Amino acid sequence: MRVHDRSRQRFPLRAVLCLLLLLFAGPGLAAQLNFQVLYQGIFSAGSKLQIADLSLSERRPAAAPYHESELRVTSQAYDYVEALYPIRYRFRSWYLDDHSTGLVSEYFEQNRREGIRHRLIYLTDPEQPFVTRDLVEEGEADLPDLLAGDYRFVLSDSHEARFDRLGLLAHVRAQALAPGTFLQAKVSNGKKMLTYRVRVEKREQIQAAGRNWNALKLRFDGLGVDKHGREKHAHRPVFIWLSDDPQHTPLRAVSRHVLGRFSIELRSIDQTPRLVMRGL
Repeated sequence: MRVHDRSRQRFPLRAVLCLLLLLFAGPGLAAQLNFQVLYQGIFSAGSKLQIADLSLSERRPAAAPYHESELRVTSQAYDYVEALYPIRYRFRSWYLDDHSTGLVSEYFEQNRREGIRHRLIYLTDPEQPFVTRDLVEEGEADLPDLLAGDYRFVLSDSHEARFDRLGLLAHVRAQALAPGTFLQAKVSNGKKMLTYRVRVEKREQIQAAGRNWNALKLRFDGLGVDKHGREKHAHRPVFIWLSDDPQHTPLRAVSRHVLGRFSIELRSIDQTPRLVMRGL
């Protein structure tokens, strides 16, 4: 099959990675979690193909009243992906200690074709649902203060909780979850504000990181509006499995695309995580 538009070639992976970010971040993460991204579909002749590695770290910057989660995605270990479209992403999210609202999120992408994309998305503006700043054009903005724990923000009494995708799951994981639990929240990716509806579907036993887990299966639906103001689905559902315990450890995520099935699976847990490195 010949595809001339390179943006279409990379769209499925890029879009699904953004959707599967719902898998990561949350309360009480005391270790570094290591995952693999797998693809199964027409481009892998139906077999499962490992295409990227992910690592997740969490910290509280200094004495700040917020937490930071950092997710890195790379295809460096997979020559066949590197030859076609190298993957280098970094996502960070800052949200209140009680997980009640997001504050700021960061998107960083580096690739051969388009160079660097680097944005901060602010979620606490009283007059707009979100504000996006291009750090490639504007410089570091508030990033140094966020990392140092010195970022200052004000929440109005009428502030409506808003999240990025990382912060959304931090919020979800902080809740008491059981089959039938339903949650709804506003979520922005820096371009749109969507409504996410989350439902706990059932309990299951699954294998991850070399052991059996009692797990909860959750369904995430992202909804936007069309030009007539009617609600519409922004993407296919994303299914996420969390451990059925107070930690709600992320175990697995699955999303189906017209070109195949993308999944993220927990491979190992480092109890003494490496220091978070700044930069890719």
